[in-house]
Amino acid sequence: MNIRRLRPGTDIDEVYVFLGQLEAETGIPPLGESKFVDLVGPHRGVGFIAEERGSICAYLHLLQRESSQVWELEVAAEQLPKGDLERLLAAAATEASSPMLWWTFGESESAAFAGARFPVARTLHKFVGSIPLPDPWHVPEGVRVAHFRPGIDEEHWLVANNAAFEGHLENGAWTVADVLERESRGWFDAAGFRLWWADDRVAGFCWTKRHGPELGEIYVIGVHPEFQGRGLGRSIVIEALSYLAGEGCRTGMLYVDTANATALDLYQSLGFVLERVDRCFAIPNGWPHEVQ
Repeated sequence: MNIRRLRPGTDIDEVYVFLGQLEAETGIPPLGESKFVDLVGPHRGVGFIAEERGSICAYLHLLQRESSQVWELEVAAEQLPKGDLERLLAAAATEASSPMLWWTFGESESAAFAGARFPVARTLHKFVGSIPLPDPWHVPEGVRVAHFRPGIDEEHWLVANNAAFEGHLENGAWTVADVLERESRGWFDAAGFRLWWADDRVAGFCWTKRHGPELGEIYVIGVHPEFQGRGLGRSIVIEALSYLAGEGCRTGMLYVDTANATALDLYQSLGFVLERVDRCFAIPNGWPHEVQ
């Protein structure tokens, strides 16, 4: 197996085709959104291609966010011998100057490989449930619900989002550029980006995302810290899922960090059930040479 760095100007289309084929075979997106966005967009990260007989058999994307001191990586491969997987990770380790976080999706061979070698840093549960929900929702006095207005609401939403997710690796410290990039995507639906306003401030929000005609995702949901503890979260979820159901969706999905016990309790109380477990493993700095 040959391992080489991604050439952004010439390899993107081939990698894109490989990722699409892998998703079609497994039913799971082989790269998380932030890595995929970086691959096809600003190229802040580093890519490594593994080839067998001239064809791509694995792809690794390594990314360091501006707000973080750690590197995140994901490996896209259906089946890869353990020795080859270790070589691919070692190539990434030579590039990273700090510890790495490796996301794996579901009960894959990569997850088994990582679980035998590295500690778990985070765990995400993917929940699914039938919609619409029978549970009622209400808008408190002084609050109004409206859809997102591109070109007008970006800054207002960022204030609420970055306060709600302060210090969060994926959702915190977003910029206008991050929002505009999502607005440019084919799945973006301003009507499905639900904002709960208190006067001229966004008190809470739920950004939804469609996956085909009958599946809708709670993409990002949050309540500004100054408005927490008022029962907004439950109503925000139910209202957003009602919107998705009105658009033809029959199943809702979302991801919850297992460290967020309040969110886990909320979604389970609404009838959502666990479908998949994704894990993030911590690879120490200096691996594999300085770690036995």
